[in-house]
Amino acid sequence: MAQKHAPYGLWESPITADAITQASVSLGAIFVDPVTQDIYYIEQRASEGGRCALMSHQTQKEVFGKDFNARTRVHEYGGGAAIAYNGTVYSSNFTDFRINPITSEDPNKVYRYADFCVHPVYTDLLVAILEDHTNDTPRTVRNSLCLINSTDATVTSLVSTEDAHNEFYAAPKFSPSGDKLAWQFWKHPDMPWEGGQIYVADVHYDSNTHKLGLSNAKLVAGEANNISACYPLWASNDKLLFTSDESKFANLWEYTQTCTKPVLSSVVQQDFCLPPGMLGTYSFAFLDENGTKAICVAWRSGRSVLYVVDIAAGSHMEVKDELFDFVAINYVCRLSDYAFIFMGAQSNVPPAVMLCTLTGPSYLPKFQVLRSTALTSTVLFPEGIISLPTPLELKVAGDKIIYAVYYAPNNPAYAGSSIPDEKPPCVLGVHGGPTGLEMQHLNWMKQYFTSRGYAWLDVNYSGSSCYGRAYVERLQGNWGITDVSDCIDAVQSPQISSLIDIKRIAIRGGSAGGYTTLAAISLDSSAASKTRFFACATNSFGISNMELFANDTHKFELMYIIKLLGGTKEEIPKVWHDRSPEYFSANIKTPLLVLQGNDDAVVPPAQSWTIIDGVIKSKGRVEAHFFDGEQHGWRTSEAIKKAIEFEREWYEKNMVRPTVPT
Repeated sequence: MAQKHAPYGLWESPITADAITQASVSLGAIFVDPVTQDIYYIEQRASEGGRCALMSHQTQKEVFGKDFNARTRVHEYGGGAAIAYNGTVYSSNFTDFRINPITSEDPNKVYRYADFCVHPVYTDLLVAILEDHTNDTPRTVRNSLCLINSTDATVTSLVSTEDAHNEFYAAPKFSPSGDKLAWQFWKHPDMPWEGGQIYVADVHYDSNTHKLGLSNAKLVAGEANNISACYPLWASNDKLLFTSDESKFANLWEYTQTCTKPVLSSVVQQDFCLPPGMLGTYSFAFLDENGTKAICVAWRSGRSVLYVVDIAAGSHMEVKDELFDFVAINYVCRLSDYAFIFMGAQSNVPPAVMLCTLTGPSYLPKFQVLRSTALTSTVLFPEGIISLPTPLELKVAGDKIIYAVYYAPNNPAYAGSSIPDEKPPCVLGVHGGPTGLEMQHLNWMKQYFTSRGYAWLDVNYSGSSCYGRAYVERLQGNWGITDVSDCIDAVQSPQISSLIDIKRIAIRGGSAGGYTTLAAISLDSSAASKTRFFACATNSFGISNMELFANDTHKFELMYIIKLLGGTKEEIPKVWHDRSPEYFSANIKTPLLVLQGNDDAVVPPAQSWTIIDGVIKSKGRVEAHFFDGEQHGWRTSEAIKKAIEFEREWYEKNMVRPTVPT
């Protein structure tokens, strides 16, 4: 069939909002029962209101039934909702806040549980994070480690202090014998990737009370504000592995009673983990029972790479194979000797639960798909419609490097534009976090636009993760400045400006990305404010008022803003004012679309209302849509579909040329 021509942005595409929501099942946690080797995974189903279904790979059925929602809101972002041990599955239930099958319903929904670990000897005893919302304000929520007795359905405190309202815990892990417990700890104003600390304590069993106690708790890695240690995992009874960015890159380290040291003989200038914004996102696992070798995920040029690490030799070998084209790997779990499970995402195939078996001295990988989200959709898209990512290192003023990913307009039915010499309009994506990373795996939202003739550019601006600690720290004190200038510099760079119509760029983002979007079009410090540098903008649940955010957001991120802005409101009041888009809404000449969930506890709806009111008062153009029942991001099919279509319609109004200009 002959290819057609049409203006960029008006190409007809089979990738519709209905097709995307029909296929909208995302994979959450993956975990393995260490005794039975049964595999479990969590599916978030948009068609069921965003419910998280806990699935058994062996039975291909749900573990707890259709009314169960395997999700937790510990730290608001959740993760670590479930675990399996010797055939028993334990999981938090988002619906009634109980731990199934242990505790009864919490009628007031004040106790949240996550990140469970089972004692290897007294297997009815579990340790978990307990987040107590009895006094439910961001400054009074209390975090601790608790002991759960699954036989008599009791919960008692294990690690807790008087300063619990400022403290956080994650990743409790028993040693193989159960004689020791390791966990991660941090407190305000740190985030776990800034000053996470690893503690180890001796475990004692009291046969009279059938309880566990701890003694000799010892800080073994990490330093508040300076060194982040994350993801503890026991290699043996005597050796604990974890990640540490003491070298400015998050490499593997080990702790024994004699010393704490790097595993590798020299620093690898790659991060071996993602920042732990959610619980349970491990990127390494042991390949043998003795813990002498590990499979590790590192990040290079914004993509995952697999290494086999020989812990004793301090060496690593990259796993290479022509079938290995995963760009994002997470939830790595040991299955058996030299076999492991992970969630793997590719640039042209939806994410899947994968099994990898390594053989021979070169660790030849054999991959097997256990569960693919592609199977959830009956929609078949034509071959060649997917636009593949091109990762870029953009050199801007002062030889500064910015990382970006470009997706060209692509649709096999079209040869280009019907308008002579037209360059495509571009959607500039700004990720959230802001200590996040925009990955390069298949994202149907991006393909929705590239298949219609838009270019798409993701900017991993200064502050993004997986490029080393120094790159993350570029944003400290500069939020709203450096992220904005990086986005503007990226689209003006010769590599990008030669590919797109620079007068037709839509900047868009959610959460922290929504803030950068608003800052770019409003703040006096932005080169894109006061003039219509961007053709239009989309802000999804972004921050507009720093003081309001600091007062209203959840505990986990309550102090995050202090480092990002460079001090407290009392210390630098002018900075807090000057970085708040609400006060500069009169500068907004860019048509603005606002999308917001009415139940968002991370960035409450008031943040959107303030910017909307300001734009209206200054007689700017703004369109807003609020979604009942939605929190920080879209979970239901209806919201996902509407948000996509609202955004497309907005760009068509403000960027697309329907005919040849006269």
